[in-house]
Amino acid sequence: MQDRRYPPLPEKLVQPLSAVEATDGLYRPCMVTLHDGSTLDCVYLVEAQPWFSVWGVWPEDDEAKLSVDVRAVAAIEDSPSRLPASVANALYAAGESGMGYTIFTVQFVDESSVTVVTGNAIDFIDYPRGQSKETVVNALPHVGRDDPQICNGPRYHWCLYDSAGETG
Repeated sequence: MQDRRYPPLPEKLVQPLSAVEATDGLYRPCMVTLHDGSTLDCVYLVEAQPWFSVWGVWPEDDEAKLSVDVRAVAAIEDSPSRLPASVANALYAAGESGMGYTIFTVQFVDESSVTVVTGNAIDFIDYPRGQSKETVVNALPHVGRDDPQICNGPRYHWCLYDSAGETG
């Protein structure tokens, strides 16, 4: 069923979410603090209807997808596990490497690299020790298929909301 209502983004989260740079014109890769005080990294906050137009199934209806209710979210910040937006956008523009997956090699300022395989949501990686989004210099799309140390992207959650609460 295509038409589904989600709660609006709470007003107190609008400004913090707008401070998280979007990727692919749709995704905001976040770390959230829940009302119970726990934190959850690797959360995509996304407006529901545009998300459905891309994915075609609601996260709650797909057992392979994890989701969190926006009403459980107390605070939002940029994820420390995300790729820099410019790098992620270049990977999105390059498209998937094969049916339903993307492989890319992230290059760091110290000339080291890590190869990652993900689904089609590519913003989050598990950074090697000593590396972070601040040390990323580039990512090479579709490179690293034969890397014996290829890493899977981390599990992530979707947090969908209706646009009624979003003003920015």
